[in-house]
Amino acid sequence: MYIHSASAFTGEANADIHFLKEEIRRYTQENFRRVNRFILLSLLGALQCVHQQPLEAATAVYLTTEDGNLGETADVLDEIYESKSLPRPFGFINTMSNTAAFHLARNLGIRGRNITVSSQHLSFERGLELLKADFAGGAERSALIGGVDESSLSRMNRKEPSGRGWRMVDGSGWFYVKLEKEGACGAFTEIMSFRDGPSCMRWIRERERSPVEVVSFGALIGDDEATALRETLRPAAEFDYLRDYGYSGSATACGVSLFVGLFQAKTLLHINRDQRGNYAVIELERY
Repeated sequence: MYIHSASAFTGEANADIHFLKEEIRRYTQENFRRVNRFILLSLLGALQCVHQQPLEAATAVYLTTEDGNLGETADVLDEIYESKSLPRPFGFINTMSNTAAFHLARNLGIRGRNITVSSQHLSFERGLELLKADFAGGAERSALIGGVDESSLSRMNRKEPSGRGWRMVDGSGWFYVKLEKEGACGAFTEIMSFRDGPSCMRWIRERERSPVEVVSFGALIGDDEATALRETLRPAAEFDYLRDYGYSGSATACGVSLFVGLFQAKTLLHINRDQRGNYAVIELERY
């Protein structure tokens, strides 16, 4: 899967919604009404990614998210159970996370497959796996794939305080990928899943590709585990995007896309895991 553009937006937690609308106006003249923060974050990150890129009409949208549109859902439930009133119609509609992907496809004028994917702590990786299978099967030739999450209701913030001092941010990281290599700025060379840590480590030790230049770790990779992986991979550098840019449920999508724009190094290996001990590895090569 060849990357033709990549972009990431990481904004301060709970930034004013009018700020997001002003940022979006840098990329489109459409005035978005009756939308919420999650939809605006999706639009902003994706429109940054494809700005001045010609898109095929059949381009698909793969929106991945850890928590989805929970901010709007919480507001609707407050209206129902606390205010004892019916929710506003557009508020009720916007509780569906795939509404964001609909607004994006309509604004860009694309009519391809439109899918929303969520999987605890590995949402972006699962979306990439699905897209890889669809490319291999001939179902897609071009797609926008991204990860979007709000900061206020992040799972890490609610249930799993890390103690590492990461600040909470709104995150929206996107890639425009195609089957054609011509004009690409990079490629996803591997997307692998493992049922446990030893299986992941064995694959890393046995991989026959060129040495990794940069390594990154997901939010649930602990310090001791990261040290063992560094010793095995011996990368030239590490990109600690969680420390530098903050945490959201879609931090992986943001971190990997930031690598494309910020680093001169050629290869990145991103290693992540979920609460159940499943591992996922993304390998990316810059051109």
